[in-house]
Amino acid sequence: MLILNILERFSSYIEKIVKGSLILSMAGIVLFVNLAVFFRYVLSDPLTWTTEISSYLLVYTVLFGASIALRHNQFVKVEALLNLLSKRLKTWIILLSQVLIALFLVVCIGSPSMLIKKAVITKTVSQALGIPMANLYWLLRIGFIFMLFFLCMSSLKLIRDNIISRGDQEEAR
Repeated sequence: MLILNILERFSSYIEKIVKGSLILSMAGIVLFVNLAVFFRYVLSDPLTWTTEISSYLLVYTVLFGASIALRHNQFVKVEALLNLLSKRLKTWIILLSQVLIALFLVVCIGSPSMLIKKAVITKTVSQALGIPMANLYWLLRIGFIFMLFFLCMSSLKLIRDNIISRGDQEEAR
Protein backbone atom coordinates (compact mmCIF):
# COMPACT_ATOMS: atom_id res chain seq x y z
CA MET A 1 0.00 0.00 0.00
CA LEU A 2 2.92 2.35 0.68
CA ILE A 3 4.20 1.96 -2.87
CA LEU A 4 0.72 2.60 -4.24
CA ASN A 5 0.42 5.77 -2.14
CA ILE A 6 3.80 7.01 -3.41
CA LEU A 7 2.76 6.25 -6.99
CA GLU A 8 -0.54 8.04 -6.42
CA ARG A 9 1.24 11.16 -5.15
CA PHE A 10 3.63 11.03 -8.11
CA SER A 11 0.67 10.56 -10.43
CA SER A 12 -1.10 13.58 -8.92
CA TYR A 13 2.04 15.66 -9.39
CA ILE A 14 2.36 14.57 -13.03
CA GLU A 15 -1.33 15.29 -13.56
CA LYS A 16 -0.92 18.86 -12.31
CA ILE A 17 1.97 19.42 -14.72
CA VAL A 18 0.01 17.92 -17.62
CA LYS A 19 -3.09 19.99 -16.79
CA GLY A 20 -0.99 23.16 -16.68
CA SER A 21 0.57 22.36 -20.04
CA LEU A 22 -2.87 21.60 -21.48
CA ILE A 23 -4.10 25.03 -20.39
CA LEU A 24 -1.08 26.62 -22.09
CA SER A 25 -1.64 24.49 -25.18
CA MET A 26 -5.28 25.51 -25.47
CA ALA A 27 -4.35 29.15 -24.90
CA GLY A 28 -1.74 28.79 -27.64
CA ILE A 29 -4.31 27.37 -30.04
CA VAL A 30 -6.67 30.27 -29.36
CA LEU A 31 -3.86 32.80 -29.73
CA PHE A 32 -2.40 31.38 -32.94
CA VAL A 33 -5.75 30.82 -34.66
CA ASN A 34 -6.84 34.37 -33.85
CA LEU A 35 -3.47 35.68 -34.97
CA ALA A 36 -3.84 33.82 -38.27
CA VAL A 37 -7.33 35.23 -38.83
CA PHE A 38 -6.19 38.76 -37.97
CA PHE A 39 -3.20 38.65 -40.32
CA ARG A 40 -5.12 36.99 -43.15
CA TYR A 41 -8.33 39.04 -43.13
CA VAL A 42 -7.38 42.34 -41.49
CA LEU A 43 -3.82 42.87 -42.70
CA SER A 44 -4.16 40.74 -45.88
CA ASP A 45 -0.74 39.26 -45.12
CA PRO A 46 -1.26 35.64 -43.97
CA LEU A 47 1.21 33.94 -41.64
CA THR A 48 2.33 30.53 -42.84
CA TRP A 49 3.38 29.04 -39.52
CA THR A 50 0.24 29.60 -37.42
CA THR A 51 -1.68 26.69 -38.93
CA GLU A 52 1.20 24.30 -38.35
CA ILE A 53 1.77 25.25 -34.73
CA SER A 54 -1.98 25.16 -34.02
CA SER A 55 -2.15 21.65 -35.48
CA TYR A 56 0.76 20.44 -33.34
CA LEU A 57 -0.75 22.00 -30.24
CA LEU A 58 -4.08 20.32 -31.01
CA VAL A 59 -2.41 16.91 -31.30
CA TYR A 60 -0.60 17.57 -28.01
CA THR A 61 -3.86 18.60 -26.34
CA VAL A 62 -5.68 15.48 -27.51
CA LEU A 63 -2.90 13.08 -26.51
CA PHE A 64 -2.30 14.48 -23.06
CA GLY A 65 -5.96 15.29 -22.45
CA ALA A 66 -6.73 11.64 -23.18
CA SER A 67 -4.20 10.60 -20.56
CA ILE A 68 -6.02 12.69 -17.95
CA ALA A 69 -9.33 11.17 -19.07
CA LEU A 70 -7.84 7.68 -18.62
CA ARG A 71 -6.64 8.60 -15.14
CA HIS A 72 -10.16 9.51 -14.06
CA ASN A 73 -11.95 6.85 -16.13
CA GLN A 74 -13.85 9.56 -18.01
CA PHE A 75 -13.99 8.08 -21.50
CA VAL A 76 -17.35 7.51 -23.14
CA LYS A 77 -18.71 4.08 -22.31
CA VAL A 78 -21.96 2.17 -22.37
CA GLU A 79 -22.82 1.30 -18.79
CA ALA A 80 -26.26 -0.20 -19.37
CA LEU A 81 -24.88 -3.73 -19.62
CA LEU A 82 -22.36 -3.23 -16.82
CA ASN A 83 -25.08 -2.05 -14.45
CA LEU A 84 -26.89 -5.39 -14.87
CA LEU A 85 -23.85 -7.37 -13.68
CA SER A 86 -22.66 -8.14 -10.18
CA LYS A 87 -19.97 -5.88 -8.73
CA ARG A 88 -17.34 -8.60 -8.95
CA LEU A 89 -18.09 -9.44 -12.62
CA LYS A 90 -18.29 -5.74 -13.44
CA THR A 91 -14.81 -5.24 -11.94
CA TRP A 92 -13.39 -8.12 -13.99
CA ILE A 93 -14.87 -6.77 -17.22
CA ILE A 94 -13.49 -3.29 -16.51
CA LEU A 95 -10.05 -4.76 -15.77
CA LEU A 96 -10.18 -6.85 -18.95
CA SER A 97 -11.04 -3.76 -21.00
CA GLN A 98 -8.18 -1.88 -19.35
CA VAL A 99 -5.77 -4.70 -20.20
CA LEU A 100 -6.90 -4.53 -23.84
CA ILE A 101 -6.43 -0.76 -23.87
CA ALA A 102 -2.98 -1.22 -22.31
CA LEU A 103 -2.01 -3.69 -25.04
CA PHE A 104 -3.16 -1.21 -27.67
CA LEU A 105 -1.13 1.56 -25.99
CA VAL A 106 1.98 -0.63 -25.92
CA VAL A 107 1.64 -1.06 -29.68
CA CYS A 108 1.16 2.70 -30.04
CA ILE A 109 4.27 3.38 -27.96
CA GLY A 110 6.35 1.19 -30.25
CA SER A 111 4.80 2.31 -33.53
CA PRO A 112 6.64 5.66 -33.98
CA SER A 113 10.03 3.89 -33.87
CA MET A 114 10.42 3.66 -37.63
CA LEU A 115 9.18 7.23 -38.09
CA ILE A 116 11.70 8.50 -35.54
CA LYS A 117 14.58 6.56 -37.10
CA LYS A 118 13.68 7.76 -40.58
CA ALA A 119 13.29 11.37 -39.42
CA VAL A 120 16.66 11.27 -37.65
CA ILE A 121 18.45 9.74 -40.64
CA THR A 122 16.92 12.14 -43.16
CA LYS A 123 16.98 15.11 -40.75
CA THR A 124 13.36 15.88 -41.66
CA VAL A 125 11.94 19.13 -40.30
CA SER A 126 8.45 20.58 -40.31
CA GLN A 127 7.73 22.87 -43.25
CA ALA A 128 6.89 26.17 -41.65
CA LEU A 129 8.52 26.01 -38.22
CA GLY A 130 11.59 23.93 -38.96
CA ILE A 131 11.04 21.70 -35.91
CA PRO A 132 12.78 18.33 -36.25
CA MET A 133 10.06 15.77 -37.00
CA ALA A 134 11.79 13.25 -34.72
CA ASN A 135 10.89 15.52 -31.78
CA LEU A 136 7.25 15.60 -32.84
CA TYR A 137 7.18 11.81 -33.23
CA TRP A 138 8.72 11.46 -29.78
CA LEU A 139 5.88 13.58 -28.47
CA LEU A 140 3.46 10.93 -29.78
CA ARG A 141 5.36 8.24 -27.90
CA ILE A 142 5.46 10.30 -24.69
CA GLY A 143 1.71 10.95 -24.92
CA PHE A 144 1.01 7.21 -25.21
CA ILE A 145 3.38 6.51 -22.31
CA PHE A 146 1.45 8.97 -20.15
CA MET A 147 -1.81 7.29 -21.17
CA LEU A 148 -0.42 3.88 -20.23
CA PHE A 149 0.90 5.18 -16.90
CA PHE A 150 -2.42 6.77 -15.95
CA LEU A 151 -4.33 3.67 -17.11
CA CYS A 152 -2.13 1.49 -14.90
CA MET A 153 -2.74 3.83 -11.98
CA SER A 154 -6.49 3.64 -12.59
CA SER A 155 -6.32 -0.17 -12.72
CA LEU A 156 -4.28 -0.37 -9.51
CA LYS A 157 -6.75 1.93 -7.77
CA LEU A 158 -9.67 -0.22 -8.96
CA ILE A 159 -7.98 -3.38 -7.67
CA ARG A 160 -7.10 -1.71 -4.34
CA ASP A 161 -10.65 -0.40 -3.85
CA ASN A 162 -12.12 -3.84 -4.56
CA ILE A 163 -9.74 -5.56 -2.16
CA ILE A 164 -10.65 -3.04 0.56
CA SER A 165 -14.40 -3.36 -0.10
CA ARG A 166 -14.12 -7.18 -0.12
CA GLY A 167 -12.31 -7.01 3.25
CA ASP A 168 -15.06 -4.77 4.64
CA GLN A 169 -17.72 -7.27 3.48
CA GLU A 170 -15.90 -10.17 5.15
CA GLU A 171 -15.64 -8.21 8.41
CA ALA A 172 -19.38 -7.49 8.30
CA ARG A 173 -20.13 -11.24 8.27
